[in-house]
Amino acid sequence: MALVTVCRTDDVPADTALCTRLPGGLQVAVAKVNGSESGFVAFENRCPHAQGPVGEGKLHGSEIVCPWHFFRFDLATGKPVGMTSVMTLKRFPVSVSGGEIRIDV
Repeated sequence: MALVTVCRTDDVPADTALCTRLPGGLQVAVAKVNGSESGFVAFENRCPHAQGPVGEGKLHGSEIVCPWHFFRFDLATGKPVGMTSVMTLKRFPVSVSGGEIRIDV
């Protein structure tokens, strides 16, 4: 695993995720989530249901709604909300230092 700087804390909007592509092509999303250790969560911008751009969905507190099929995921756990399923969002450990958000990929 390696720490990769994704963005600055000021780059992440309050009501949606910031989506970006890392060197090597991995698409990730970063969102502000109250109650998370760093105040931010990072996850792969790919819905485990149909590979949709889940990071472009609407953010409701600690939940995000995939814009393709409206599956909801709890960003604190990566698990789906309101259904029994083995599908989970791939999440990445986040650290914040000097105003920069880094993830462990």
